[in-house]
Amino acid sequence: MAVALAMVTLAGLLLVALGWLGLVGRLPRNGFAGIRTPYTMRSDENWAATHRAAAPVLIFGGIAVVMAGLAFLPFSLAGKLGNGLVGGVTVALVVVLAADVLVAWQYGVRRAKTELGN
Repeated sequence: MAVALAMVTLAGLLLVALGWLGLVGRLPRNGFAGIRTPYTMRSDENWAATHRAAAPVLIFGGIAVVMAGLAFLPFSLAGKLGNGLVGGVTVALVVVLAADVLVAWQYGVRRAKTELGN
């Protein structure tokens, strides 16, 4: 179970990195990482505006998951927590990650459309 918790914690770090790259404009339009919708893939301007708007949401959610994961991970690795608790925390963090990504996607696209007027 500790491995799954560690993987979710790393996923949170990935969200922080993606959010930061989007915030500073260093996440190029690509088919692998980022908010890839027909709207964002239409132009570099749409891509940049969406990721700039979504960045704070991604960063905040990623940091929350990393902090919670790091709070439980040492105790899980030491065997001081039951598998049920670690599994529950892991599932809860996956739900937080999924919700964060969905909210960032909706918020980012909506803000970019408002900002760019399309």
